[in-house]
Amino acid sequence: MTGTRGFLVRRLMTLLLLSAAVTAALFTAYYGISRNTHAVRDESAPAILQVAAAEVALDDSYDGAERSLTGDTGDIEGLGEDYRTTLSTANQALTQALKSTTAGTSARQSLLTVTGLVSSYGDLIQQAYVNRDNAALRDAYLGYAETMLRGGDGSAARVRPGDSDILARLAKVQGKQLRLLDQQTSFGWLLTLAWWVLVPAAYVAAAVLLVRTQRFLRHRFRRRFNPALLVATGLLLLAVPTLAVFSYQTQDRLSQARTSLRQPNIGNAPDTINKRVSTKMAETHWRTGAVAWIPMGGVLLAALVLVGLQPRIDEYRFRAR
Repeated sequence: MTGTRGFLVRRLMTLLLLSAAVTAALFTAYYGISRNTHAVRDESAPAILQVAAAEVALDDSYDGAERSLTGDTGDIEGLGEDYRTTLSTANQALTQALKSTTAGTSARQSLLTVTGLVSSYGDLIQQAYVNRDNAALRDAYLGYAETMLRGGDGSAARVRPGDSDILARLAKVQGKQLRLLDQQTSFGWLLTLAWWVLVPAAYVAAAVLLVRTQRFLRHRFRRRFNPALLVATGLLLLAVPTLAVFSYQTQDRLSQARTSLRQPNIGNAPDTINKRVSTKMAETHWRTGAVAWIPMGGVLLAALVLVGLQPRIDEYRFRAR
């Protein structure tokens, strides 16, 4: 094997390895960002919003019941439309939360417990209504209901660690779901390493080597351009920056979704928040689909390198020594 032919063989092997490295690094980095977009839209957002809606509805249900029972129209209106509507809304939200919770088996068990406690809470409110003419007994049942709902002497106690009231249990479930959301939408150190070190290193090395190979072939074989290597260089120079921009845009949408789902009082307008998150995630749909093209692009890049160099290697084999 002549020195030139040996050089070309080594250059071919190096370019093929770099093509594989660029493809692997890019696929890992791009998939790491795009893989959670569907999970955020279809799983985390609905689960978080259902629990938030249940919290708000239950909190409002007690206020509605208290107004009805301590007001002047309790005998006429009963427990009132506000109480019945909010309690029904809470039960519906809990049913959906049980189906969609992203916090695992323990969260599902907590939600089942909460569902049972809500039924008992409703019974206490009903007993308060039955005894509405006896202020002391009525207020006692209302107090029991509030303790079951809010813990302690009201809402101030609901977030104390270890509390077993309804709203505290829901807060714990929500905390787990929000932590998972943070993981799904976080850039993280692994993605930082991939996008700021691995992808640029492989990309620059492959691009520089392709350009240098093109120059070597022009000098050695007196041909101005090698079409296959020229296309390979263009493919590399175009694809990686484009996918980097797509990744930035996808990560930006994920961050916006996290911000929306971490707003206070999201349970007051769950449908609006869900629509906002769905819209943001829908904008990433075609970008996330690009992950499937990365392996095919890597194969094409390697094929172009092979097509560009193998004929030159074969051609040099038969040159006079």
